[in-house]
Amino acid sequence: MGLKIPGMDGFRSSQPNKVEEELTSIHSEIDMVNKKIDETSNRIQKLEEDHTRLAARMDKTDNGLTNEAKVLFDSINEMGKQNSNEIDVLKRIVDVAQRRLVILEANMKELGK
Repeated sequence: MGLKIPGMDGFRSSQPNKVEEELTSIHSEIDMVNKKIDETSNRIQKLEEDHTRLAARMDKTDNGLTNEAKVLFDSINEMGKQNSNEIDVLKRIVDVAQRRLVILEANMKELGK
């Protein structure tokens, strides 16, 4: 049998590598989520810009779009706003998770001392 280390010493000596691997994994997942959020945010921003240009063009020309087309444009605009709100919520969640990770890392370093 191996050497038995009692209490916290046993935890500290056997777990740091696993904890570091887990923290690294969590950081990489958060980075992936941040990248996806940024990509989606950029797409939404482009859609909103396109919608604004199209709306301005429609107002100038008033080319007689049907009511159905106008409703579709309004629906697209509303979906963009909802997606934007959801992205903001996800960003706040990721920020909270990152803060908790920093606290966890500080506590793990404190345990390692």
